[in-house]
Amino acid sequence: AKGNFGMNNAHHFKVAIIGGGPAGIGVAVGLAKRGVGSVVLIERRNEIGGTPMGYPKKSGGVPTFVEWTRGRVVFGQELVGRMIQRLAKTDTAIRLNMQVTKIDPAEKRLTLLGPEGVCEVTADAVVLAAGAREQTPAEKGWLAGARTSRISFTRHLTGWLERHGLLPASKPVVIGSDLIAYSAAAKLREGGSDEPLMIDRRHRPSSGLFERLFFRRWTRPDWSGGVKDAEIKGERSFVGIESIDGHEWSGDGVMVCGELVPNTELALLGGLAVELPSRQLQLARGQGLSQPGWFAAGNVLGGFHGAQWCYFNGRRVARAVSHFL
Repeated sequence: AKGNFGMNNAHHFKVAIIGGGPAGIGVAVGLAKRGVGSVVLIERRNEIGGTPMGYPKKSGGVPTFVEWTRGRVVFGQELVGRMIQRLAKTDTAIRLNMQVTKIDPAEKRLTLLGPEGVCEVTADAVVLAAGAREQTPAEKGWLAGARTSRISFTRHLTGWLERHGLLPASKPVVIGSDLIAYSAAAKLREGGSDEPLMIDRRHRPSSGLFERLFFRRWTRPDWSGGVKDAEIKGERSFVGIESIDGHEWSGDGVMVCGELVPNTELALLGGLAVELPSRQLQLARGQGLSQPGWFAAGNVLGGFHGAQWCYFNGRRVARAVSHFL
């Protein structure tokens, strides 16, 4: 059931799930299969599905999501669409366009801001499934320089290319070398760019051999590894990158990819145990957090995991939640 809460109203559920991506959906489906009712799924966007929803199926496009249970690589919307179909068979309450602004771990109380104002939700158990984001240039620790225009992240690329048909750079420089970086390079080439330059401080790409071979259908990036401290060049718009030892890479746009940071700001502000500077949650048995009744699922745990892994991880957390209840 979709909808929003009324302003200044208080609502109680057995379980509240923060985040409507694959992990959050997995938790909701898992709870339903275990007979746990009165579950609410809270999502800040206007649709559930998370990051995969930004990758629609299209002719000539680049599928980048591994569906291990079917042994194939598919488009994000295909994969998460099947998860949403399973969710639709449950009685989960879905609340869209609702941002959790504050948590009270001891009371298991959430403060939400939505189109109709502020409201509160309490629950017997709460699952944090807020995902992760890509590191900024400053957080990478080896990339400095001004924040000029034409510096973007993978999420911007998917918006420009997939939703608006706009190519953000014709001569792109890709920062990073993991699966996300190769996916971005492939999408840029499919969109009509020159072969991307790919640079990283690692001496060898962090993406596996199988993944690199898969993306060779679309891209063979001009790879430069072992890059030492470097600076983004350009006063108003990006023009290139120069390393401390004098190497230069010119382009008209840079994509900062990969190396995810868990979205644990809510947990940190609420007083839950979070390790710094990694921002990783301190976990107990069953992916429980430092306060009893709080759990975590998906990429908010740290590291990089595919959408289907996050879904099944959510299913596993649902078992721990049901045991707690």
